[in-house]
Parts: sequence; C-alpha cells; structure tokens
Amino acid sequence: MAARRKKKKTKRELIMERISPELVGTVLTGLVLVVGMGVGLRFADHQAADIASSGPPVVRINWPSAVSAGQPVNWPPATTQRQLLDDAYEIVQKHSGPFSSRTRESLGVWLSQSGWVSEIRDIQRLDEGVIEIDAAWRSPGAVVREGAHDYLIASDGRRLRLSWRADLSPFPVIRGADDANTLQVVPGEVWPSRSIQAGLEVLNLLRDQLPGSLGSDQIRGVEVSAYDRFKRVVLLTDKGTRVIWGRTPSDPVPDAVSTEAKLNQLRYLRQNPEFGRRIDAGRELIDISSGPVLVEDRR
Repeated sequence: MAARRKKKKTKRELIMERISPELVGTVLTGLVLVVGMGVGLRFADHQAADIASSGPPVVRINWPSAVSAGQPVNWPPATTQRQLLDDAYEIVQKHSGPFSSRTRESLGVWLSQSGWVSEIRDIQRLDEGVIEIDAAWRSPGAVVREGAHDYLIASDGRRLRLSWRADLSPFPVIRGADDANTLQVVPGEVWPSRSIQAGLEVLNLLRDQLPGSLGSDQIRGVEVSAYDRFKRVVLLTDKGTRVIWGRTPSDPVPDAVSTEAKLNQLRYLRQNPEFGRRIDAGRELIDISSGPVLVEDRR
C-alpha cells in the first residue's frame, strides 16, 4: 500500500514550532508586566491621594507685608484672613484628594473670585502635607461713603469685600459720590462710578508723591460731589478744612495749573512754619487749582 503523503506545513505552523514554551511564557509574562505597570501607576496615584487624605492637610496662605504709620499691620485685616482660611479649608474638605490638581484649581478659582488678589502666582503641595497659596494681593486705596457705611476700594479701583461704620476705617474717605451704587458692584470688579475713580486717582497721587509728613498725613479724604458737573475734586483735611484740587491728573485742561504745580504748592505749605506747616495754609478753604494761595486770607 502506497505511503501516505505528508501534508505540507503552513508558514504559521513552521514559525510556531520554532517558538519554545519557555519563550512563549516569557513573552506572556512581559505583557502582563507592561499592563500591570499601567494599572499600577494609576493605582499609585489613587493610593497617594488616599495616603495624603489620611492626615489633615494644612493650608498656608502667604499674606502680603503691609505697613501703616511706620508699623507692620495685618493685610488683609485679621478677621478677613481668618475668613479666607476658613473658606480655603472648606474647599479642601469637599474633595476626596485634598492635594489633587482639581483641589488646587478650585482654590485658585475661589481666591480669584474673592476680589482680594489680582493674580494667583502658585498653589502647590509641599512635602510636609501643606498646600501653599502664593498670590498678588490688592492694596487698599480708600473707602467710599454711602449712607452710614464706608466700603473699601482697592488702589486699582476695584471694590473689596469689607466695610465699616462711617468714620471708623483707617483709610481716607471718598464722599459725595451720588452714583456709588455700592451693593450693585461685585467685589473684585472695577467700581464704575466716574466720580469715585476720580477721587481715588487724586488720593493715589498724593499718597505716592507726598508721603507722610510731606503732606498726605493731613489728608483724610476727598469730596467728589461737584465732579460730574465741574470736574472738581476737593481735599478734606484732618482739621475739617478743605483744599480745592480741581481736575484729575488724567484730565487736565490747557493753560490750567499743572499737577506738579499743585503738588509743589502743597509741599511748600506743609513745610513752611509761616503757614503752620498746614496744607490748608491755616484757612477753612483754599483753592490751589487756579494759582498760588492768597496768604492774606488766612484765619
């Protein structure tokens, strides 16, 4: 009987014969390890979050340095600092992973919307289980008088979430703004009142150019009730007297007294004993918007 002809092996079968069981086992083990590493990395992320959340996180806010009357002071005020910290901890506790990127993002959104900062510089997790927040804080400019309360405005013209009973704040006051509409201004947003912004512009200028005993130490605020009609800002002194400043530096008119001339006039009066070293020249009302002060009209 004729021998049966062997069936010719396929290419696939020839290749499989050359692969030893050991090699197959090695390849399969390698695949398991690669897949296992991917799963393990994701597991490690979750485990790290669980480990981090097992201990209470510490929120550290880098508060700005502030000086008032030559002495270091808390800024924002201590009560506001405590409230901000309480809010930050509440946000952290809402997330299962207090050190996660989602938690840090939520903290950044919250602090930006508070109005107290102009920029979030960094929010990072430190090795010792601390969430550190670093930001650029807005500085106080003045308070806006409306009714029986004074509302804080930052030096960049944005409303801040803080108020006092009238005359109880440590900041200069902007009075007479009929268009203040304080409760309609969202904290952190620019106060839309033109008269308030004009008063703030003059106060910022005097604080920068006549610091301390050069003149600003005798200024308690500005009156802006005549600004919309006459573009006039009036300085209010610590003695209850008035100094007509006139137009703002950003809105001059030709042939009018320059801003620098007004500053020089106030510097001269503040340092001159003949006028009692008073920016008001010892009078109830003076006008530096139209020329030199008339000394014969003193009280």
